[in-house]
Amino acid sequence: MSFATLAEYGRDHCVIDTHNLFVGTTLEDEILLLGADDGLFSDIARECSLFGLQLERGRRLSSYSGGEQSIICCLLLMHLLPKERLSILLVHVLETLSQRNRELLLDRFAALIPDASIFFLTEEGPKPVVNHA
Repeated sequence: MSFATLAEYGRDHCVIDTHNLFVGTTLEDEILLLGADDGLFSDIARECSLFGLQLERGRRLSSYSGGEQSIICCLLLMHLLPKERLSILLVHVLETLSQRNRELLLDRFAALIPDASIFFLTEEGPKPVVNHA
């Protein structure tokens, strides 16, 4: 993640940046580091299957494609973030996905965190994602 992006927008947004999606090397590591229940892996795996993505226990996150990593990270955060009004800034996330997966990811945000506002980063700054359906 660009520290400039985080410094500039991190106060007002939960920033999800493709340049630094994970701290751990596996999804299990990430779940442990975030203090979540181990059962979360199954929930994320079930969600990933909607995208045609099969998670494997112990697989290095870096071995997934950029788009797959974006999906995994977003789904993980959707399950962990509070279900309240949030502003989420996607930095180069939507650009990594096919049209189908982009729409599906935005639909999952709407279903799992319905009160969140989703933004994408442009050269002019954050812009809201609207009318994605």
